[in-house]
Amino acid sequence: MKGRILLVEDDADFAFALSRALKMQGYEAHTARDGQAGLAAARSLAFDAVILDLGLPDASGHDVLATLTTTDPHVPVIVLSGRDDAASAVRAMKEGAWDYLTKPLSSEELFLVLERCRDRAQLRRRIEAATRGNAAAEGVGASPAWLRAIEAVRAAAAAPRTPVLVTGESGTGKEVCAALVHAWSERAGGPFVTVNAGAFTPSLLESELFGHEAGAFTGARAAKRGVFELAAGGTLFLDELGELPLDLQPKLLRVLDGHPFRRVGGEREIRADVRLVSATNRSLEREVREGRFRLDLYHRLRVVEVALPPLRERTGDVELLAAHFLAELSRELGVQAPSISSEALDAFRAYDWPGNVRELRNVLERAVVLRRGPEIRLRDLPSEIARARARDSQSPFVAGAVSRTQTAMRPLHEVEKEHVLAVFKAAQQNLSLAARVLEVSRMTLRKKLRDYGVISRDEADDAR
Repeated sequence: MKGRILLVEDDADFAFALSRALKMQGYEAHTARDGQAGLAAARSLAFDAVILDLGLPDASGHDVLATLTTTDPHVPVIVLSGRDDAASAVRAMKEGAWDYLTKPLSSEELFLVLERCRDRAQLRRRIEAATRGNAAAEGVGASPAWLRAIEAVRAAAAAPRTPVLVTGESGTGKEVCAALVHAWSERAGGPFVTVNAGAFTPSLLESELFGHEAGAFTGARAAKRGVFELAAGGTLFLDELGELPLDLQPKLLRVLDGHPFRRVGGEREIRADVRLVSATNRSLEREVREGRFRLDLYHRLRVVEVALPPLRERTGDVELLAAHFLAELSRELGVQAPSISSEALDAFRAYDWPGNVRELRNVLERAVVLRRGPEIRLRDLPSEIARARARDSQSPFVAGAVSRTQTAMRPLHEVEKEHVLAVFKAAQQNLSLAARVLEVSRMTLRKKLRDYGVISRDEADDAR
């Protein structure tokens, strides 16, 4: 079975035909004739996707959509409408719809969307399984930039002895990726040990990495195993790699090359079967040029490199992450999970998130504690995020565009590019919706986005 689909549709003939087509494609289809029946079915069974008609006899389709996405934000909802209404489509996407399709329905397009929903669900299940324990909710995401990083993580995990270097800005989830490399590898049954190179003085860091014998230095009353011994058979995550002292780097290089090591003050040689995953937010190329990092160690550590995108390049993941963090924070704080107003979500999308995923979680924790109602509103957010929304508060299809006076003396191709990218962003990178708003074909829009460098040729071929 490809997946379990809930079809909320009041047209009996259409529901029967679509349900039959779904079953012929290998899906388990459940039908509900109105909004209340659909919500009841969603509460009683776990679905891989929901196909929701906006025109329901007993409730607003938008209200049903909002309830579905609030109850379980992980289940993609595909909205159907009998009319090609851009305003309704934009509203549905802002309310959390995965895609927006119009009747008469193209079965080819629907099954393509369902396949993408299925891929997303499978990835989410793998990440959730991997993130139990050592990894955290930052592993959640479905944007193209994040999925590319996850594919690199999966490739790294398949080589259980190869060193991995994770790069990216502070707060992008480097430890989460290290945990995923471990969880998806043959070493998953072994220990996952972390150490932050910036948290120790140079002398103590050597002891932390390789251990020490009793009496090796003042205060060393007993022998201690280092993290290389503790991680034997598993994975060692070395964070803040750029803080590694220059005189300690040759010893680390020897261990990575398979040589034994000694504890500080010890004589016995020790070997440890450890896979090293390291991370940094510094430019190691610059550190090498300026003589603070060994070139040979740099090349040894980055046999496989995973570059994590900043959150500003993953705007489609902000709502998914926010929902995940709100559920997590509500459990931790013992309160009911609040909803987020549309104005607050607009601010989240407009903000650049210099602190990335870590900053998003901190902002949400502050909002949960300080909110003055059941909903997180703009007033509950830090001023810099509220200001970001004010800067982006124009019409959703011209957000970021400049005034007529400013564009009067600019080439047409520049103005067109700006408008196309603004629409694509407002449509949350939904190719079908953006093409309808721009009144061009999907093929034309794909070509423009490829020419602008927004998507690669492969992504253009796969874009939904």
